[in-house]
Amino acid sequence: MVVGDLVILSNCQTTGYDNGEIGVVTKIEEVGQLFRLYWVFMSDGVEVPMWDTELEVFNGDRGSYNNFEESMGR
Repeated sequence: MVVGDLVILSNCQTTGYDNGEIGVVTKIEEVGQLFRLYWVFMSDGVEVPMWDTELEVFNGDRGSYNNFEESMGR
């Protein structure tokens, strides 16, 4: 994941946003040597920090769509 990527929330647990929502990565912050925090600009105009396990890059292919459908319970 890099700055500028369009991401879909797929395992959101810390921010209160719902799985399936889409945002844009605005910056990446190193947390120690092992972890990265991804700042994501959401559709409500708020920039929120998320772990990589909460996101996946949305590239419009069938894989991203299937994960979106699963997260919405369809």
